Amino acid sequence: MSERVRIHKALADAGVASRRRAEQLVIEGRVSVNGVAAGIGQLVHPSRDAIEVDGLALNSSQERVYLVMAKPAGVTSTVSDRHAGRTVIDLVPVALRRRVTRVYPVGRLDRDSEGLLLLTNDGGWAQRMLHPSHGVEREYAIGLERLLEPDQQRALEHGIEMEEGIARLFGLRRQTVTESRMLAGVIGGETKPVHWYHATLRQGMKRQLRRMFAAVGNPVRRLVRVRFGTLSLAGMTLGDVRELTTAELRQLEQLTRRRAAQREAGRGLIVSLDGPGGSGKSTVGARAATELEYRFCDTGVLYRGLTWLAVEHEVDLDDPAALARLVPQIELAPDDNQRYVRLLVDGREVTTELHTAAVDREVSRVSQHAPVREALLPVQRRLAAPGRLIMAGRDIGTVILPDADLKLFLEVSVEERARRRARERGLATDVRAQEQIEEDLRRRDSIDSSREAGPLRVPEGATIVHTEGNTLDETVADVVDVIRRAERNERLQ
Repeated sequence: MSERVRIHKALADAGVASRRRAEQLVIEGRVSVNGVAAGIGQLVHPSRDAIEVDGLALNSSQERVYLVMAKPAGVTSTVSDRHAGRTVIDLVPVALRRRVTRVYPVGRLDRDSEGLLLLTNDGGWAQRMLHPSHGVEREYAIGLERLLEPDQQRALEHGIEMEEGIARLFGLRRQTVTESRMLAGVIGGETKPVHWYHATLRQGMKRQLRRMFAAVGNPVRRLVRVRFGTLSLAGMTLGDVRELTTAELRQLEQLTRRRAAQREAGRGLIVSLDGPGGSGKSTVGARAATELEYRFCDTGVLYRGLTWLAVEHEVDLDDPAALARLVPQIELAPDDNQRYVRLLVDGREVTTELHTAAVDREVSRVSQHAPVREALLPVQRRLAAPGRLIMAGRDIGTVILPDADLKLFLEVSVEERARRRARERGLATDVRAQEQIEEDLRRRDSIDSSREAGPLRVPEGATIVHTEGNTLDETVADVVDVIRRAERNERLQ
């Protein structure tokens, strides 16, 4: 028995039009279900209901077509565009176009970009190929006029802030000799010298790579998509269009099935938990992780450990290179509940020595250095990779894990934070001590918010958890509730 779907999805899956255009057809009164005019958002059974568009029966069982194209530059990735000289549909052989009512691109390559582009009339398949939750990566060859400077490469690897959020790429590297031969066979030789790099995207921001490289002052001269999931551009030349083989379709589907199996097996989410100093990130995150049977990582322990170690060894706290050299000596370790809140220095545990006023005063001074944050970045990302983790800090959702499944931010006033910290230290009745704590927190907020490397801010798309006046139990319950709702939504995708 078929499942009920929204009318615009049924029309898109049948190849009638895009979802947006399908909604317009419904608004215009051109769609009926069982003889009655359809309504926006109406649920239908595509295989059981009589759906008509302009009086013609919807053929939801029409032949499905899956094409791969080596798109040349100058061709627009749309079905029709009166301003475009040529669209990708113009490159599809007439014999293929005659077999089905409509095919459309799976995502886009901008007009000036080249390489792999998929086309289909299967809306459900297109969605699986594009949605980040299904894990289908896209790899690009990026041609630059100049080699990347070290600071440019570091900035790209850390992520570039854009209006839509933090844009990230993975595996940025120089192109290999073998890859150069393959690319030359597809696009031909270059008339001018160009330096080729490769990088992988898991996001889908508009003109993302071009905008990222322009932001670091090294604009893209030529951009070629060389891989889409398991599908490679090798063996094609620009302008080629062919149907995917059964084996290629099966390999692409296996990618999405593996991701679905991970969700069913309870992979859980990767959750970023940000907030200012003293907001309770560590306590709330650890308690929520225990209740949800998640792992927990307090990244603040890393920075506190590095600060403590630097003070112990009398390392200049304003010498970022010297501080970064200390990173291999520290290690985050889990406790019995899989909470990464213990710190080892050369194998010796020093966790109890990290929460002192001296460390409180200096940790922001240490953490503001870009080389320090760069040295600790891979440590944190390796911990997060297996999933089912809550990671707490001040730039988790913005820099460390910008693609986290769920981003949370704890919001609370500095006065409330100072009162809480004073109680933790047994100083609830000491007014002068509480004033000093508040002063330290304000100074730390200023440093954290204004630093160039990973400044404290609310991540794009984050859920704000307001904790002012809450008990710890109430805040933990709120966080657990948000994560459980996100888990349910993840399983439904």
